[in-house]
Parts: sequence; structure tokens; C-alpha cells
Amino acid sequence: MPNVITNLLLIIATVLIALSAFAIYSAFFSVQGLAFLQEENVIGISKLVQVVVSQVSFKGLPPSYNYFNVSYLVWVNSPTKYVTVIPFVASPQLNSFYTFPSSSQNATILFSSTKGYIPLNTKFPFSGNVYLPQQSQLVGKVSGVYAYNLTSNRSYILSANVKSGQIIILWILYYYQGKWYRLDYTYLNPSNAGIGVYVLTGSGNYVGNSKNTNFTPPHQDTNQKGLGFGLWFKLISNATTKTYLFNETIVPTDNKNFSILAWIIGNKLYVGIYSLSSNKLNTNQTYLLTLYTNNWYFINFSLGSILKSSKSVIFTIYNLSSQTALNTTTLGVGESNGYISIVKFGSISTTVAISQAYLATLQSNSGSSNFYNVSSTMLKNGPLYNNTYNYNWTILHSNNKLYAIGYWYFVYPSYPPPSTIPGTLWYWPNGQGKTNYPEIYYIPEQGSNTYVLI
Repeated sequence: MPNVITNLLLIIATVLIALSAFAIYSAFFSVQGLAFLQEENVIGISKLVQVVVSQVSFKGLPPSYNYFNVSYLVWVNSPTKYVTVIPFVASPQLNSFYTFPSSSQNATILFSSTKGYIPLNTKFPFSGNVYLPQQSQLVGKVSGVYAYNLTSNRSYILSANVKSGQIIILWILYYYQGKWYRLDYTYLNPSNAGIGVYVLTGSGNYVGNSKNTNFTPPHQDTNQKGLGFGLWFKLISNATTKTYLFNETIVPTDNKNFSILAWIIGNKLYVGIYSLSSNKLNTNQTYLLTLYTNNWYFINFSLGSILKSSKSVIFTIYNLSSQTALNTTTLGVGESNGYISIVKFGSISTTVAISQAYLATLQSNSGSSNFYNVSSTMLKNGPLYNNTYNYNWTILHSNNKLYAIGYWYFVYPSYPPPSTIPGTLWYWPNGQGKTNYPEIYYIPEQGSNTYVLI
């Protein structure tokens, strides 16, 4: 009998142990199964997420153009009604998988409307751990940035401020069962799309004619009293053939047309005066400077009786790092008083880049400070700075001591650059200053432009 009782107790104990083990087993695997199903659900969502990004558009941020405002059209499609995104700018690493957003986010999401780009009201400060769908692996803790809730299957604007070489990363997140999961990420490289500014390498003809501006002699485009011209340029590559930097043709009142020229052979810059009546250089070609590639240079010339060079042209050249002249030379020229000048910049080759140019004509001795201020302003502000406002102010305050200021700005900060860019001419009607504000005339371009990305 005791043996029977003992055996019965052993059977009961065995059954209890088995039931306990089964209960523990069931509880364990029910939790694991729930986690497994949760993981499978998030993984399934991540596999269905789609991101489509448009081509980049951008513009430079003056005056240095070291930063660029970049925008993309972004479309996110997800099986969920909403997704959360974190856009941010970063320096590229070997593996962008491990690149984290920081407080210097420099990127936002906007919505496009008929009134322009509108900030989203779904923006919120983000703080929390972020996991991968696979095995809920922790990516890391993120804080100090903004996230945006986006409606699935809808287009948005991703806008960012970047430096050359930086990339834009877009994290796509999903909040599920108390955790943030990174469903996907993508990165955009604006440099691949040509981040930078486009600068002229060659233009058509710009014909300045006093008759177009109701201007009677002495004329504003070519003037014996004082004429100045200058531009910023840089050598992109050595010229395998003779390549012109500029060609300004003067049509004086005696019809003895001549051209003031600058050209490059190899990496050497020359200047000269060419007589169109005799079809030859008035003097032998004159060497001015040996150029270094990708260095910015500022060249100008002046002539006129007030400037004590009535029958000669004075050339001067500077570089960006120095405010003192690198070299100067003087060439003889004939009559220069007239009403038409024709200017052509650069050539169709990509030998030189020209960012801006000016033309100024002087009316009286007392206006020499205003006259020289035109060239010194361009030199001081450098090759990429837009001097339109400065020149508008200068002609306005010249009190009719200048006849006119012409200005060309060839820096274009987005793609595609325009096929033509007009020059701007500020002038006093009839040279008499009978108005309180100078007239403005846009000098049209006859031809088309070519550009280079810098």
C-alpha cells in the first residue's frame, strides 16, 4: 500500500512539474511570439515604404557663396497613413548608415502651396531611442532635432543649407508599440548635381548706343573726357589657342573704329589696340601677366583727357589676394569720343570664367572720386559679390559728375543659367542732370552665353 501511495505521489508531482514547465514554456513563447509578430509587422511595413526624390534645385547664398540653399521635391509612400521623417545635413562618412542627426540640423520640410512654401504644422521636437525593425536593435538615442509627420503618398519640399561636400540625410521613422523604428533612410548629395555657381565663359555682343537712351553729346558709352572698364576673371585651363578675354570696340565720331583687346595664349595675358580701319594692331601685342589657374584676377583700363590719357589706354591688373597692382602698361590710341561701343566677353571655350564687369564714363574733373570708386568697389568686394546696389547708389550721389555706369553680373546660382543676361546702364538724361534720379536702361545682348560651373 505505501508503494501505491508513493507511486501516486510521484505521478502527481510529475504532472505538476510538467504543467508548470508547460505554463512557463507557454508564457515565454507567447511573449516571444508577440515580439516576433511585432517585429514581422514593422519589417513588413519597412519593405513597402517608397521614397522618390526629384532633381535638386539650389541657389548660392551671397556674398561668399560658401553655403547653398538646396531644395528637393520628396514623395514618401507607406502602407501606414502617416510617417515621421527627420531631415538633417551632415558631412559624409564611410557608411551613412551610422550617421546621426545633430542639433545643427540645417534642414526643414515644407509644403508647397499657391502662396509659396509653407512650414508644416506637424513639426515637433524629437527625443528618444530609435530602433531597427530587425530584432529591435537599438540604433541610438536622438535628441535636439525636429521631426515632421508626413501624410503618406503626398509630395513635400525638403530644403537645406549645405556647404560644398556635405550631404542631406532623410530618416523615415514609424512609432509602433511604444518604440520608434527607423524604417528606412536615404541620403542626397547636392554636389553630384553641380552645387556651386555658374559663371560666364563667353557672351554675345553688347551694343551700347547713346541714341537708345536719348543722350546727346558728349556721350555716355564712349567719352573722350573719361572712360573706364574692368572685370573679374579667372583662368580655368591654359589656352591652347589665342583666346580673347574681352573685346571692346569703340565707334568714335570720326568713324575710325578701334578695339581694346585682352587675350590669353597658354597662361600668359596680353593686351592690345586693334585698328578696324587698317585691320592691324596699332602696337605690338603687349604681355601683361602670367596667370595661375583657378586664381581670380581683376583687370581694368581707363582713357580720357580728364584722366590725362586722352590718346592712350592705361591697363592695370590685380589678383584677389592683393589690393595692389601686379602690373600696368599704357598703349596709344586715337580719337575716343563717340556714341557707340560694342563689348564681347570671353569665348565659347572654357578657358576663362568672367563673373562681372563695369563701364563708367566721367563728366567733370570733380567727379574723379566717383569714377574711381566704381572700379575700387568691384575690386574690394571680390569676384562674386553683386554690386548692383552699390552702383545704383554711386550714380545717384554723383551729382551729374558721372555720365553713366554700366554693369554686368554674370554669376548665376541655379541651373539652368539663362541664355542671355542684359547689362544695366544708369545714366543722366542728356548729361545735364535735369532729373533727381538717373534713368535706367538695360543693354540687350545680341547672341547667347556659355557658362562654367565653379
